Amino acid sequence: MAVHIVSYDLKAPGRNYDPLWARLREFAFAKPLESFWLIDTTMSAAQLRDDLLKHIDKNDRLFVARMAGESAWSDTISQTVKDWIWQRFPRG
Repeated sequence: MAVHIVSYDLKAPGRNYDPLWARLREFAFAKPLESFWLIDTTMSAAQLRDDLLKHIDKNDRLFVARMAGESAWSDTISQTVKDWIWQRFPRG
């Protein structure tokens, strides 16, 4: 398994993005920010991108990258998200 960062800009006003969010929730995930997800999957970044592209419009923007392990965040990130990250990337 590998943790991937997924971030997007959804451009269509009034569009129903429930299918995208439902697909993201099928994975082990954490959601530290509004349109920023951490997804734990065996897929490569390209495979995950291709999978998610099926659930957004052509003018939307999507970014997927594999996380290498080092990260930092503000104190206002939820404890649930911190715990999720620390389970996958133990603190040094």
